[in-house]
Amino acid sequence: MQENEAHIAHAILATERASDDLRRQLGVVLDQQVALPMEWLDEASLAAFGKKAYLLITPSRAKQFSLPASDKPLRISAKGLTLAQLRHIADPLAEKTALPTLETAPADEADIFVLLLTKQAALLPALLVEACDETPKIFAHFPNLSLSDLKLALRRPLVEVLPITGANLPIEGAEGAELKSFRTRFGTSVHLALVVGEPSSKTAPLVRVHSSCVTGDILGSLRCDCGDQLRLALEAIRADGNGVLIYLHQEGRGIGIGNKLRAYRLQECGMDTYDANLALGFEEDERDFSLAAAILKQLGIGKIRLLTNNPDKITALKASGIVVEERAPLAAPAGKHNHDYLRAKANKSGHLF
Repeated sequence: MQENEAHIAHAILATERASDDLRRQLGVVLDQQVALPMEWLDEASLAAFGKKAYLLITPSRAKQFSLPASDKPLRISAKGLTLAQLRHIADPLAEKTALPTLETAPADEADIFVLLLTKQAALLPALLVEACDETPKIFAHFPNLSLSDLKLALRRPLVEVLPITGANLPIEGAEGAELKSFRTRFGTSVHLALVVGEPSSKTAPLVRVHSSCVTGDILGSLRCDCGDQLRLALEAIRADGNGVLIYLHQEGRGIGIGNKLRAYRLQECGMDTYDANLALGFEEDERDFSLAAAILKQLGIGKIRLLTNNPDKITALKASGIVVEERAPLAAPAGKHNHDYLRAKANKSGHLF
């Protein structure tokens, strides 16, 4: 491995480890800045922060409080704020409490990237941060990470996928189907491709790019159309004789299953699926469809007919070098539990039904 490649590998692995540590209820020391996700903040850890600590939130979360609008994250001085007040600002599901006038400041580059790291860990994107000459003892076990490594890892597009293995997977109507698995380089998420027949770019096979939905695909949730779309796509591919179902590990439009359930609770309070993601501090859609394009290229497919109602998916695949010759619609049935969800997809993201 060349020196530059070795450096990149080190940066990505260090970032992956830090992301795993955040999931394990730890924080991170980023170039002498202690950052602790709000999910893990308690009275003891709050007391260890000094007077210069600040709450770091995303632009979409800041808008919930009519704070200075920007395309960058926002710092809120934590001086004098209680744990309950910090939680109120960070988490739309936290108990509401009276707030003083909030002192804000623009975020810097380190803030931007530590929030991206928190999203990668599928945590609520809000942290308590403070620069420290010496890390407090209570945080001594936090991993150390350099901003240069974090930037190098997170700025690299996730388009390099490596095949893991494959196996025959006979399914109803396509007993010769094969399931293939892929992983991003240095990453841990596994993405799947169910190959039916012998698809080739010469014939522009039917392709469905489907993001994982545990609630809809497995548990039969009636509040979305994901499970119905999955079944309709498989039926269409089987009927066509050749095609690919790509199953991406990107739950909840990329926010993770835990945050997806938070979004569900906000929807129960009257928000739509997109506003709920924004209220939590995420973008409306955090998915990366370049992963699907990379998998198609690994399969030797560059020209497809895409099974989708989502125009953004077409745009993303085209931008990644895939020729989309045709859009094949997926008309899933609407019901009393998913009517508002489908309407929001049409009105907010231009889904074509």
